[in-house]
Parts: sequence; C-alpha cells; structure tokens
Amino acid sequence: MRSNASLLRWISGVIFVALIAGHPMTARSASEDTICITASAFLTKNQMSLQDGMLVVATSNSPNAQWSAVPLGSPVALPIQTTAAYLAYFLNRPNVPAGAIAARVSLRVASETDKTNYVNVYRRAIVRGSNSCERRGRAAIDRQVRVNEYIDYHDPNVGTLSSTLEDFHFKYPQDGGCARTSDRSNIASFQFEDVMRTEGDTFVARNFSFAGTAFALPEFKIRHEFSMLRSELHYRANGSLTCVGLFVPLGRSPQASVVINEQGFGSFPTSKSWLIGR
Repeated sequence: MRSNASLLRWISGVIFVALIAGHPMTARSASEDTICITASAFLTKNQMSLQDGMLVVATSNSPNAQWSAVPLGSPVALPIQTTAAYLAYFLNRPNVPAGAIAARVSLRVASETDKTNYVNVYRRAIVRGSNSCERRGRAAIDRQVRVNEYIDYHDPNVGTLSSTLEDFHFKYPQDGGCARTSDRSNIASFQFEDVMRTEGDTFVARNFSFAGTAFALPEFKIRHEFSMLRSELHYRANGSLTCVGLFVPLGRSPQASVVINEQGFGSFPTSKSWLIGR
C-alpha cells in the first residue's frame, strides 16, 4: 500500500494530467477533486494512517478544515450549526482488477413539505481509452429521474426502460470480458433503503393533465421521509488508487445516510453504510 504522502501526490498528479490532456472537467468534478486533495493533505500532515475503505468527514473544504474518520455503521454527530458536510472515501487496493464504486446519499426531511419525488443521478465522464469496455468513453451524467422510474429500473423483477439510467450505468473489465453495473445479479443494490414507490405517479399522471375536469387524477403520495436522494457511480481502473469526494448539503436536514457499494475488484459486491447527523 502507498503512504499518505504518495497518495496525495498521486491524486494531485492525476488531476494535473487530466487537465493538460483535456479531461472533461466540470464544476462538479472539480469540487470532488478538491475534497479529495484537501482530505489527503490533512491525513498526510497529521500522519494519520490511510485505511482501505476509509470515509473521512469535515464541515468545510478549506485548507484549515479538521477531518475525522467516520466509524462504519455508527452515527456521527456534527456541530448543530453545520449546514454541509464534505466526505472523502478511499479505496486503496493496488493489486485488484477494475470495478465501480456506487454511492447513495439520502437526507432525512425536516418537515413533510420537504419530501422529494426525484433521484439525482451522477456519473463522472469516463475518459476515452481509460476503460477497454467503453472504448469511446462516456460523457458525464448529472440528471434527475422520478422516484418510481429509479425504483422500477433497479428492480430485477420489473426492469422498466429509462434512457437516463441507461446512460448512467456503464461497463468495466472483468475476468477477460466486460461486466455492467446494472447487471441483473446486483442491480437491486442501487435501491434506497426505506424508499417506496410514489402512489399516483403513473405515466398518465406525469404526461397528461386533467385538472379541473371530471377526469382529475389523485395527487401523488410520496412514501418516504427524505428531502434529497442522490445516486452516484465512479469508475476505478485496474490497480489505481481511488478517492471519491462527496458534498452533502445538509441544509435543515437532521441526518444524512451514506451507502457505498463496490462492484468488481475481483470479489463479490460489498456494501458499507454511515449515518451523519447533528
């Protein structure tokens, strides 16, 4: 395993090379990168051991921010005045094959009116030539889909069509061939816990309005307690150190849930979860 100093140099170098090579950086991906660099610098400065699968959190992304490790499966309480959290997840397994890191973030509602009927889906661009199973590369995805569309697409017993979610998922090298993140064997791992289908949100209700007529449709009934739902995918090439930076806009939410699933890497998919409150 590489030292913290080596990791910081590697992350900084990857970003520098990407910039001079014309990597399609966006405001979103640049923010992720600065989160990883800031967290890595703090670990190096304070001689903190970098562990594989480690998640660290800070309440700001400044050079003076104090980062701390988040215990797996245990709630972490941030100061009551905190309005945002910055998270960095590290995967440091140099001798394993390629794979994907899936992150899901959900914010608990502060009031009933905060409930969302959308899932934000985000995937960084896959650079041409970096993934032999996506030879032309893939453009970044940063869109929204409705809760029912997201749930149905990731239900192996339903499998509805969705052009946005087809673009969101990707293929990666595995065992001499290619595996897809939406493979039927693990597609259910993308579901959000405690989020059920929205009642009344059908194709007809979404696309045709009969309000004010005898054919008026019932209002939607959102059956969960979250103000934000976000699903992310990140590609990890063979043997490369990986840091995933996550920005969590807590706002008025009392608690955030973070779940990370790993696919590939020469093993069965694994899941880890953390709770961050204040």
